[in-house]
Amino acid sequence: MLVPLTYVGRQSNRSDGQARRIEILEATLRLIVKEGIRGVRHRAVATEANVPLSSTTYYFDDIKDLISDSLTYFAEKTLWMNKILEQKSYALVESVRLEQETADEPQMKSFIVENLSLFICEHIKEQLAHRDDRVLEMAFHEEALRNPQLAAAISVLDETFLVSIKQFFAGMGSTTANEDAHQVLAIIKLLEYQYLLRGECDEQQMLLIVGSTVSHIVMAIKKPS
Repeated sequence: MLVPLTYVGRQSNRSDGQARRIEILEATLRLIVKEGIRGVRHRAVATEANVPLSSTTYYFDDIKDLISDSLTYFAEKTLWMNKILEQKSYALVESVRLEQETADEPQMKSFIVENLSLFICEHIKEQLAHRDDRVLEMAFHEEALRNPQLAAAISVLDETFLVSIKQFFAGMGSTTANEDAHQVLAIIKLLEYQYLLRGECDEQQMLLIVGSTVSHIVMAIKKPS
């Protein structure tokens, strides 16, 4: 599920102006990775982008607009990963439906737990492989606590991810798909954060933690009568 994203800074109809604007946004993202949101200042961004200071102030007279548009630009570049995740989840739902045709309920649930746990762990490992992107996500989420404009955008982006997970559990027949989605998203974000801090990923531990969470959710799903 893709969401409409809106830029708030000054736009340009010229190709060279659009290119410069992108250079500024790319430089802003690099600064956030290196120094956090507090490192985003007009002069620092201009230096990082190798453009005149007047360029950054022309497109973004308010530093909050620059931060907001940087999030939008980042989201546009990364939302395709959520789309791929959706497609993979639909394929998993379809494989579960095929399993239902031949397996009894305990076998079916065991199949779901095993495959969904592996699916989630593969997603976490893929996320960890893009460390700078995860640092950016966390920086934007922290800044959103102080910036209502950013908070609104972050909430929309988070909801798109939750909707994808809710649709998956609804397809499984869960009557608590919303609660299930929040549990899964919470464990994903927690493990991403922990492994980023440690600088390494314990795959066996991750599978045990994810498997336990998924098992509690799946075993509570009642087969339709």
